[in-house]
Amino acid sequence: MQYIRMTDFFKYEIKPFVLGAFLSRVMETTDKHGNKYFYAYTSFHSSKAVFKDDFDIKGYAEALAAKLDKLSGHYNWSVHSASDGGAQLRYYVLNDRSMPKTMFYKSLFAKTVSAEWALDDGINEAKKDFIRGFMELRGSIDTSRPLIAQDYFYDGRHELKKALILTDTMSVPIRYANFNARNLQPQFVSGENKRNAQFRMNLPYYAREIGFVNDYKAMIFRNAHGYRVDRVDGKGITYFDADLPRGDDNDMTFVRYLNFFTNNIYAKRLTPQAVKTLRAQLGFSDGDGNDDRATHNATLRSLFYDVSEDKCAICGATETFTNRATGRQHFEVHHVISFCNDATTDNIANLVKLCPTCHALLKKDRASKSDQTRAILKILHEHEEIFDYASSYLQIDDINDLAEKIQSMLG
Repeated sequence: MQYIRMTDFFKYEIKPFVLGAFLSRVMETTDKHGNKYFYAYTSFHSSKAVFKDDFDIKGYAEALAAKLDKLSGHYNWSVHSASDGGAQLRYYVLNDRSMPKTMFYKSLFAKTVSAEWALDDGINEAKKDFIRGFMELRGSIDTSRPLIAQDYFYDGRHELKKALILTDTMSVPIRYANFNARNLQPQFVSGENKRNAQFRMNLPYYAREIGFVNDYKAMIFRNAHGYRVDRVDGKGITYFDADLPRGDDNDMTFVRYLNFFTNNIYAKRLTPQAVKTLRAQLGFSDGDGNDDRATHNATLRSLFYDVSEDKCAICGATETFTNRATGRQHFEVHHVISFCNDATTDNIANLVKLCPTCHALLKKDRASKSDQTRAILKILHEHEEIFDYASSYLQIDDINDLAEKIQSMLG
């Protein structure tokens, strides 16, 4: 097994390609001696778009490892498995610091966003290398639609919005990014087909502006979508003469879907009714033609009550009294930004559960300003999704100023 010690890994420069590979997905393994490793990987499988006699996947694996080594700055990529049907290559880091996986990820993230090359406004070659590591190593080429897609794996809330690195830091135009919350598909809820959420990027954009590291994936794209190779650069990156689709970078659909997924779908057990309501909020509901506000609001609160933890967002209580109708502990749903100020705040990202005592505390003039502000601060500090929503809605970044503004709006 080829590997680099974590002590050395963090001591020297980490190439953008490696940062992209690990931020896309960090894996863990332990060898027979008990040594622990983190690793990034790439895998690809035979496609119907390429005749088997036209490409030797098994033979290509070693050549791909050599290409990845040059992009990574270390001769550390090794072939984990290879056959006529597919291959997987890995880059191992020996965890000689006993670093938790979360800390490893956060350390790489910090190095990425603070790197000098990442601060450029446009896309430079270093950013392209990062995107190749992040997107292509695990990405598959869709042969029917112009998309390169990868399953959206994550190990905690800190990773949920990692796709925004590409648009916010790596300067990928937002019109070419796409998020597919497949958890909202009826087949997922029924158990018929439980597929992961996906992050996807426009394939002609990738082929023209970023370029393919993997020759086999480049061939799949060429055969399936009919584009001509434009050039192969000195690093062996294949670019295509592909037409870029028109789009509008003011279209925030990608960000809206990703935020919605983070706030409302992640780690939730969704019932069919919950899925129906969430689909309605995203604009692709089956709908029943009933636009009555009171009905909609009641459904929204009922959904939130079902999927959220029975715990007071202020005092932390998990027991109040048993609600006879549900058999669960009784909690009350509270709009953090008061609904009486603006009906658009009737949003699931603006809701928390409170015990009756704490809910009464946040009624207008029921307690002192300082007590109410302190309670609101507790909510904002411990519920990142609420802070994100309220900060965006009120255009206030400072958490203390935000809490004071919310207190002034209590109804």
